[in-house]
Amino acid sequence: MSEGKKIRLIVILSDGIRGHLNQSRGVALWLSGMTGAEILETEVPILSGAARTRAKAAARKLITGNRRDARDWLAMADGDAVVRRVGQWFAERDIREGTREVLLISAGSTPAPYNLALGYIWRCACATVMTPGFVGTDPFDFAIVPEHDYPERKPNVLVTLGSPNPIMKSELKKEGEALLKEFPPCSSKIWSILIGGDDANYSVTPRWIKKQVGHIMKIAEQEGADLYITTSRRTPAAASEELKYIASHSAAVRYLLIASESDFNPIPAMLGFSTEVFCTEDSVNMVSETVTGGHRAVLLRVEHKKGIKKILQDMTAWLVGVGALSPNMLWGIPKFDLVFEHFARHDALLEFREWIRRRHEPPMISKDEGESKMWEEFNEAKRAAEWIYENWQ
Repeated sequence: MSEGKKIRLIVILSDGIRGHLNQSRGVALWLSGMTGAEILETEVPILSGAARTRAKAAARKLITGNRRDARDWLAMADGDAVVRRVGQWFAERDIREGTREVLLISAGSTPAPYNLALGYIWRCACATVMTPGFVGTDPFDFAIVPEHDYPERKPNVLVTLGSPNPIMKSELKKEGEALLKEFPPCSSKIWSILIGGDDANYSVTPRWIKKQVGHIMKIAEQEGADLYITTSRRTPAAASEELKYIASHSAAVRYLLIASESDFNPIPAMLGFSTEVFCTEDSVNMVSETVTGGHRAVLLRVEHKKGIKKILQDMTAWLVGVGALSPNMLWGIPKFDLVFEHFARHDALLEFREWIRRRHEPPMISKDEGESKMWEEFNEAKRAAEWIYENWQ
């Protein structure tokens, strides 16, 4: 490592959302492996009501702020405990302000202003994953932003496809073997189903579980495949209960983990042994993890929420399609569909209906047997870490 690129500590600021934390962890893990930096994690306060509104409005000062603005904002946003905790970590490691040996990294809008404020106080580098809603990417030294957010191409911005994540292919087989030892399969044909949950655009209902997952269970039973299934913390309780019910009546199901009932994350292990991986469309993170893990994702469409919001999304998409609006005006479901279309163009994603159709056709012969697939090298967390290291000053 060159003299000007010494990174001793990476501090992850988290809002407690697992998907956000995994994005920060993915980048931090690769950067730590390159530099030997220690990784520490802490959660930021989750404000609500009037306190949250005031903090969001005041955070705009941090865009072009200074240390005084940072201290004032942290005092307003209940950030004293975070300041003390991070300050203690620095003191224990004899890290002084302005040494540029520390990277603060966070994902999402909630921890972003805490990230900037702490960066102002200790004059250390700040990185954001995703576009922070009310402070934007400009104040950050490094901004790792998904393509579907249509970020401006600037020196401090790296555009990614999908989401960075902590999936490391070299570790998956070992984790997979451990899970299979505890829950052994009956076949070499092992399929995994990764189920997300409700958000502003999508809905995973008991009816959908019964119809869609039940359909996969029947195919698995007919073909002698084993099923390993997990859910998200966003999966509604009623959908989880329906899933447990139909799984108990399926001879194909070897493993089911309901995320709300366990802290264990089985996805890395499942990616270590699966021959097929099904992901619901509500989770770009799960799709990204699947492709990073070396698999083509089979996309399961879920129910879309109705109402004026969906009508406006579709109207915007139509206007973009006829050239009346710029693509960066897309939002909601049409915006995420662009991610899936990009993966599909590289044969890293297949719609479920297409997967069904292909199963009844003779296998296609590749024109170039030596041609590499996108998922063999795809790793946005690694690419982001390399970019940060290359641009570290």
